[in-house]
Amino acid sequence: MALVSPTRTVDTTANEPLLAYTLTTSPDPLKASPENPQAPEEPGELQIVGSRHSGTPADVQWIRVKVPAGPMSPDLAADLAKVTPRISLAGWTARLDSAAKEFVFTPSAGHAPIGPDTGFTIQLSDIPVNRKVGTSPITVTESSRTGSSAFQSRATTFNVGKFPADFYLRNLICTPLVINNGGDVTLTWERSANATYELLYGDTNLDVTRDTSKLITNVKSDTTFYLRGTTGDASNPVVRILSAQVSVIKPDLEIGNLIVHGTTRLNGATTTKDLTVNTANTLHVRTIEGSGSYGALAIGGRLTLSSAGREVNVLSPFTVAGTTQLNGATTTKNLTVDPGSDGYLWLKTGRLDTAAGTHLNAYGTVGIFKNSSQTLHSNYISSGFRETTYRADGAGFLTVVMTCLVYTTSTDFRELDAYFTAQATTAGVTHSISVPQAWFKDSPQPKNEMCVPVAKGGTVKVSLANTRLPNGEGNGYLSVYWTPLGGGPNLMQAAAADLPEPDEEEVLETFSADAPAHPGAEPSEG
Repeated sequence: MALVSPTRTVDTTANEPLLAYTLTTSPDPLKASPENPQAPEEPGELQIVGSRHSGTPADVQWIRVKVPAGPMSPDLAADLAKVTPRISLAGWTARLDSAAKEFVFTPSAGHAPIGPDTGFTIQLSDIPVNRKVGTSPITVTESSRTGSSAFQSRATTFNVGKFPADFYLRNLICTPLVINNGGDVTLTWERSANATYELLYGDTNLDVTRDTSKLITNVKSDTTFYLRGTTGDASNPVVRILSAQVSVIKPDLEIGNLIVHGTTRLNGATTTKDLTVNTANTLHVRTIEGSGSYGALAIGGRLTLSSAGREVNVLSPFTVAGTTQLNGATTTKNLTVDPGSDGYLWLKTGRLDTAAGTHLNAYGTVGIFKNSSQTLHSNYISSGFRETTYRADGAGFLTVVMTCLVYTTSTDFRELDAYFTAQATTAGVTHSISVPQAWFKDSPQPKNEMCVPVAKGGTVKVSLANTRLPNGEGNGYLSVYWTPLGGGPNLMQAAAADLPEPDEEEVLETFSADAPAHPGAEPSEG
């Protein structure tokens, strides 16, 4: 059995006392004096224990204890002048402020530090308890501070009951104290007949005014039982509360917030090892990790990310044994690969197919590593490049790269406005790139490139406009590469009878990764 202390209220958090206080009475509970005015008052005592819980000491100017005095039900003492005040702190004094009905306790200096090792007791003895049953507010106020901040008044109030002389409530006993899940307990107690009584536990409130025992069945979790006795006038009743507790082996748990800093295990039977969350609520998990031989996260149903902003981050191999579909809204059907410099999508085996009517768009460099690129031409622009037409026996990409090689320190140099231009024409479409014939010193070197897809059997014509300005010093570098797709056949130079009727100046060549450029093509360098 335990006694629930007198109810306590404090100021708001900003004004909460820096010291912690507890209050007890002697006798427990206090008895109201007899109603007969000729009978002497019942004596009583208040004991207030104070302490500092924080490691930082608090400076205290004074502590005041306000005790209501008078003949009414909310008053505690009949006459404060008969009360003897004491405090255990060395060098502190006690006095009565009659006008304020407060006992004032002050140190010999202007203020004194009270740290975690300085507990103290305030005693108000020989209190003549008045003759009315009821509850009295006892207010403890301190003037305190920490560091160099300003002193501030901070208050705590305890509600102390004065009970009828023949009232008693005692010996609340729970039998047994430890039970199995779903077991029963019996509560017994002693009480007087001049009060109403309630037994409270969990969400249950039982009227036990006529009882001195109660059997509680099917207890599934650790439970604290409260026995509350209420007496006195309804406008200012007095309440006494006793408590007892039963512990349950392997209890059911129903809690609000759960913070686990150690290991959590679900060790029930096969059918009860599940962690179930109410379907109206959400289980928020920061990290789920497998362990031992069960190092996997298995989801038997669907894993759904319910709204925008949800992410799935996989830092280890990600394997999909079945079909993977992207079935989001029009704007969310994309598969995005990390756009960083080392992000890539790797198709290790199989094929990458695009459905008819769809497009495969490459906005950056397309690298084909099955067959390495074949250099068709590589030379200085000043050496010239005659217009050349090629034919592909297999699909691939023709890449043309131009680089400006000369710079000048003069902003008036006319070649800054003159350009070299290369063109590639295939399937009736002409693509072109250009670079200036010179660039200004300390600016980035101009470089330009284009990648032209060529279908199997198609032709592509490459030309260079390299007219230099009179007395100009401009120079550049032109490279032409061929990259086949899908491995391609071992290509041979096409016979003249297999080629379409060429223009008068057109020369057709067949190229692949394995076959060299046509002997009539421009010699390649570097």
